[in-house]
Amino acid sequence: MTEIRRLGLNRLAALEPPRPVVRYERERPGELVHLDIKKLGKIGRVGHRIHGNRRTRVTGIGWEYKHVDLDDHSRLAYAEVLADETAETTAGFLQRAVA
Repeated sequence: MTEIRRLGLNRLAALEPPRPVVRYERERPGELVHLDIKKLGKIGRVGHRIHGNRRTRVTGIGWEYKHVDLDDHSRLAYAEVLADETAETTAGFLQRAVA
């Protein structure tokens, strides 16, 4: 029994062949695009680990938003970092991504 465990065959899953990867793909480019927006915090200056002073704080710096578009057919990705995530900004980003 120790020999089986040593070879990694003591589990039923190790004896079964791996399942094939099932991938789908759309027929035409632009038929389906995935859009994602990630909120990124801005960094104003180096932190206390660099300069050692924990008493100073930076407030009110804000956020940036990374917009990413991925075409399902070609897996081509397009990304921009923009100032906000409003509908107008996202619509403009999507127009630039499609172009």
